[in-house]
Formats: sequence, structure tokens, C-alpha cells
Amino acid sequence: MLKFYCYNFTAEKTTPQIIDDIKTLCDGTKQFEREEEIMLFVFVPAVSLEAVCAAFPDRKLVKISSQSFTVREATDELTPERLRSLGADMAITGLADRRYYLGETDEMTRDNLEVILKMGFKAMLCVGETREMAEKGAAAEVIAGQIRTGYSRIPYEAHYRIGTVYRPLWDFGSVYTAGEDYTLDMFKTIRETVKETLPGFPIEMPLFYGGILSPEKLSEYFREGIIDGVFWDSRDVTAEEFVSIIQNIG
Repeated sequence: MLKFYCYNFTAEKTTPQIIDDIKTLCDGTKQFEREEEIMLFVFVPAVSLEAVCAAFPDRKLVKISSQSFTVREATDELTPERLRSLGADMAITGLADRRYYLGETDEMTRDNLEVILKMGFKAMLCVGETREMAEKGAAAEVIAGQIRTGYSRIPYEAHYRIGTVYRPLWDFGSVYTAGEDYTLDMFKTIRETVKETLPGFPIEMPLFYGGILSPEKLSEYFREGIIDGVFWDSRDVTAEEFVSIIQNIG
């Protein structure tokens, strides 16, 4: 089974630190065949993206993604055209901080995704709920709505260049964690909604989990096909720890 490992650099990392950590990730996993055993993705803040892309011109071992972009006019954020000029491989849209703190709507996320895929990039749609949504029993409905809108304009030819990331916002920096039954229900909702929204896609879309799992549980979820990859932050797992997990699981 091909496993996807996604490492997301948070704001406390400087550009030189990010470059050093990516070297650590690449050096520690180069024994694994890409596209057969593992795929390694790093997600980089906009301020560091140009330097990081320049530092890694050969993308055999790692793919570089922007954490944010926009197709809206009159903004100083990265556009898809700018991502292309910098040499990024992919981009993610729908991250929780942008949905719930910056007010990006499902429709804005859909527009971003449509444009970036039509330009030939790889892309990921991030979905997730707040703790309040979970407590009210509305999480499944919210996530299904994010998927239906976000994937409503996906070009058929992009079916092999996209994946879904599930990150429960209320699980971050909190004493509260999602129980396993709850999390498995969300995985089921996501997979079923993706299939319903994209019935003609020839392959099942990869599902990535943004919540922290023990190596034992991660190995189990991979083995049973519950998830296809992880999306973990540098604040939670060091590059060395991430390498160790990959080496132990493969």
C-alpha cells in the first residue's frame, strides 16, 4: 500500500530551519521508493516558499506545497500563477484557520481548488469542524457540505492529483481529543460523501488525517485501509520523530 506522509511547517520555524528539516526528512527516507512505497509532501508558509523551492530543485524525494493561495484579485497573497513561477508542486485549500479565523467560505475554497487543478497542480482539500459543531452533533453535516461544495467543480482529468485532509479544529491545542469511534465515523462520512459527489472518478480519493496517532494506531489504520496518509504539524512532531515513524512503518 502506498502511504502518504505530509509534514506541515508552522509559523515558529524560520526558513533556514525549514530547509534543514526537509533535508532531514529526505535523507532519512530516501531508502523508500516514491510512488510505490511512500510519498513525502512538505507544506511551507508563503514567506518561505520561494527559498525552499530554490533549495530543492530535484523533487524526486519530496513534493513542495504552499499552505495558502487565492484566486481573488486585489490581494497580496500568493496566486496560482505565482506558485507556478516559484516552482511549487501543489497547494492546499480549506485549512481550518482560514475557514474559521479568516472567514473563507466553502465557495471560495471551491474556486481555489478548481483553478489550481485546471492549471495542472496537485492539490488537497482540507475539511474539519469546530468543537461547538461536534458538541451539537452537526460535524458530519458540516464536513459533508464542505466536500460537496469544494468538489463540485473538479475536472475529471484531475482525479489522480487530489486528496482530502481531515483536521478536527477542536482537537488542536486542547485537553479534549476526539474519541476513536467519533473519528472513524468522520472518516466514513468523508469517504461516502466524496464518492457521492464524484461518482465517475475511476480511483478512490486518498484520505489524510490531521490528528495525532500513535505509531501503533497509525500502522493499524494504514494496514486496514482506514486512511491513506497523515498530515502532521512541525509543532507536534519534530522532523527527526517524523523520520523515525516513517522508517518504522514504511
